[in-house]
Amino acid sequence: MTLPAERPPLTLPELVEIMQVVMRVGVLMLKSGTISFRVEQAMHRVAVGLGAERLDAYVTLTGITASLHCGDQHYTQISRVTSLGVDMHRLSAVEYLSLHLPEAATPTQICTLLDQIEQSPPPYPDGLVIAGVAAACGAFALLSGGQWMDGCAACFSSALGLRLRMLLQHQHLNSIAITVICAAVATLICGGIVKILALFQITSPLPQSSFLAAVLFQVPGMLLVTATLDLVRLDLISGLARVTYALIQLFSVAIGILIVMTFTNLSIL
Repeated sequence: MTLPAERPPLTLPELVEIMQVVMRVGVLMLKSGTISFRVEQAMHRVAVGLGAERLDAYVTLTGITASLHCGDQHYTQISRVTSLGVDMHRLSAVEYLSLHLPEAATPTQICTLLDQIEQSPPPYPDGLVIAGVAAACGAFALLSGGQWMDGCAACFSSALGLRLRMLLQHQHLNSIAITVICAAVATLICGGIVKILALFQITSPLPQSSFLAAVLFQVPGMLLVTATLDLVRLDLISGLARVTYALIQLFSVAIGILIVMTFTNLSIL
C-alpha cells in the first residue's frame, strides 16, 4: 500500500493567505451572534483543513486574536468587530462550510464561498419578519393579562418600532442610540393608540401590558443566552462583556421609555 506523501510545510506568505480566510470565518460568525468557543472551533477546522498545524485563537465580544502555526513558521493577526447582531442563517451557513470543506480546498475557493454566504439575501423578507415579531409582541400583551385592545396596540406599535429599527440600522448608526430611539417611538405610538381608544370609551383594566409588550422586540435574548454559555465554559471576559452589553441594551430601552413618560405624562406603572 502506498502511503500519501506528506504535505510540505507552509511558507509565511501561505500562512498569511490562510489567516485572512480563517479570520474572516471568525468575524462572520462573531458578527452573527454566536458564542466564543464555536467561533474558535470553526476557525480551527478551517485552518487545519487548509494545511496549518495549529491555530491558537482568543475570541471576545468585539475582537479576535489568532496565531497560526506550521513548522517553524507562525503568523499572528488581530481583527476588530464593530457591528454586532443576530443572523442565524449566515451563522449556520458558515458553520456548515467549516464542517464540510471541499477536498483539497484553497484559500481562494473558501473566500469565494464566503462571498456567496455574505452576499446571499435574508431567507425571509422584512415584511414577514415584522409581521411575526408584531404578532409575538401582541400575544405577549395578552399573556400578560391584557385585553384585545392591548394586544392590538402592542402589535401595531412594535411593528412600527421594528421597521424604524431596520431603517436606522441601514444607516449604520450607534446601536445604543437606535435602541433608545426605537423604544421611545414604540412607547409613544402605543400610548397614542391607548388614548385614542379611550376617546371611544374603549379601555383596558391593565394597559401596562401593552407598553411592556411594545418594546419586547428590543430585549437582547440571544445575547443573554450566549453570555450564559460563555460564562458556563469559563470564557469569563467574553461572557462578562456580553452580559454588560445586554444590560446596556436593556438600560437603553428604559431610557427610551422614560423619555416618553417625561414629556407626555404617560404612566406605564
